[in-house]
This record gives sequence, structure tokens and C-alpha cells, in this order.
Amino acid sequence: MASSEKLITVFGATGSQGGAVVRSLLQNKNAAFKVRGTTRNTDSKAAKALSSLGVEVIKADGFNKDEMLAAFKGSWGVFVNTSSHDPAFNVPGGPTELNLGKTIIDAVAEAGVKHLVYSSLVSISEMTNGELANAEFDEKHETEMYAYCKGFESFTAVRAGWYLENFLDEHFARFLGGFPFTADEEGYLTFTTPRWGGSEEVPFISITHDFGDVVHGIFLNPEKWNGEVVQGVSEPMSFEDMAKTFEKVTGKKSRFNALASWEDFEGHGIKPLENIRIMFHFTQMTGGRYFGAPNDTSAAGKLKAAAAEAKGVADGKLMTVEKFFIDKFQRK
Repeated sequence: MASSEKLITVFGATGSQGGAVVRSLLQNKNAAFKVRGTTRNTDSKAAKALSSLGVEVIKADGFNKDEMLAAFKGSWGVFVNTSSHDPAFNVPGGPTELNLGKTIIDAVAEAGVKHLVYSSLVSISEMTNGELANAEFDEKHETEMYAYCKGFESFTAVRAGWYLENFLDEHFARFLGGFPFTADEEGYLTFTTPRWGGSEEVPFISITHDFGDVVHGIFLNPEKWNGEVVQGVSEPMSFEDMAKTFEKVTGKKSRFNALASWEDFEGHGIKPLENIRIMFHFTQMTGGRYFGAPNDTSAAGKLKAAAAEAKGVADGKLMTVEKFFIDKFQRK
């Protein structure tokens, strides 16, 4: 590693967030960063793809502190995103995401890492005065609070909004009315969920286009973003306007069908869907404040522009919902 390169280790490098961070950092035109990625399975297709890009892929289990210490050794910066859907969390009496988060944060600190960026969420329990609770949100937030006490030169939390990439998942679409793949009996591509709440503007984020650049931008000037909570949002837009935008782009009849109550959203006993159900209850209770504050693209916009300049690309603007649909669904 050249003396000018700063080693950044990405925990969860084969995931959607981690992968986006890796790819953005690798595009730095000055090769400012060397990237290391952790994974439990170095033989996976995703791990091999990262290795082919020049990433140092290292086997490390987040529950194993010694492996984490080895993974973070020599790192100038670390990005961490833990999966709330790890099967280990479903074992009675087993570890929680908070246990995992603390183990990782302890290892990052003990390895002497200077700069940490952590993918977090707001505490639903705190925001609703204990009326609601959700482990995925609450434990990530508690891990964030734990990290603030570790004395890093800089620590920044990034909270990602509703993934635009969710619209590319045909399996997920089945639980949301079929939009944008399967028309209903009236011939409409219908997106069916409860209302968001407040102004109804959902904080959409393109993980592949923007999230990695937002984190890249933080690492370009970590001291500036120390102690900040960055909203990972590309463009806020209501579900109704989103459906109209899709129709405008594709010419396919589309609409938003608002369920009468958050309670009408069926979780089917599937944990991610049950979490979404609670999330809608939460956003309705808080006036749509998914981030605990009004939607704000200013930080993400500045970070995106900084990363674009560092990559030497002309497009330093955040993804719009319309452009995303044009790129992914409009016939060429």
C-alpha cells in the first residue's frame, strides 16, 4: 500500500450498502483509498467480484472479536452496516443486533481506527415515548449511541431511506400490490401500502447511485462530518407522485392505493414485512419523520458532489425518482 493511500475497511462489503461504498471509493481518481472488505464467505460470487476489482477481501465474522480486530488492523477508516435479518438473531437466547454492533464497534476502537461511518436508524421507541418498539431500528440506534462514546477522531451516522432499488425486486413487489411488474384486475400497476404520514414525502434513496458516494464524501473530509447524522436521501416524493412518475416514464397505467390503516398492511409473519408494518405506524405517528427530523437532502447533495469531484465525473447530482425509472424501466 502506497504511503498516500488510506485503508478503509468495509464491514458488510458484499451487501447492497457496503458494495456501493466499496465501488465508490475504488473510483477515486487519485487512488486515495485502499479498500478492504469483510465477508463470512470469501468463496461467494459477490466476494470474488469484489476481489476482481482490487478489493482485499478478508474472511471475518462479526460475532468473533479476534477476527474483527484482524480485519480492522491498519485501517484509517471503517464503514459498518449490519444486517438486521441475520438468521443468528432468530435463535432463542441467541445474540442480538446490538450484541453484534457492540462487538464490532469495540474491535474498531481497539484496532486504533481514526474514522468510523456507521449505517444507523432512528430509535422508534424513543421517538414514540415507548409506545412503539422495533428491534431493527432501536438496536441500530443504540449501537450508534455506543459508538459516540468510543473517542474516534470522527464518527458519523448515516441513515438510509426507502431504497429505490426495492422497485427492482419482483418478489418484494408481490406484497405491495404488484407494482411495477404485475397489473391488477383493472389493468393498473398498483402500489398498495398505508400512507406515509405528514407531508407524505417518502425519503427515497438510490443505494447504487448515491449511497456509496455519500459515504465516500464523508471519508474525504471526516472531521467536518464528525458527530453529524446524515440523511441518506436522494429525493423525497409521495407514493402517489411516484406512481404518476412511473406512468409518465413508461406509459403504463399506474396508481397508488392507500390502505385505510397501517394495521391493514399484511406482514404474513415475515420479519422484514412486519418491520415495514411497524415502520408505517411509526411514520404516521411522527408526521412522516422517518429520520426523526424533516427530510433534508442538503447534506447528501454536498457529499454526492464532493465524491463526484473526487471521482472525476461530471454528474454530481443526486438521483431523482424520474431518472431512476427512466434508467431501469423505460424502453430504449
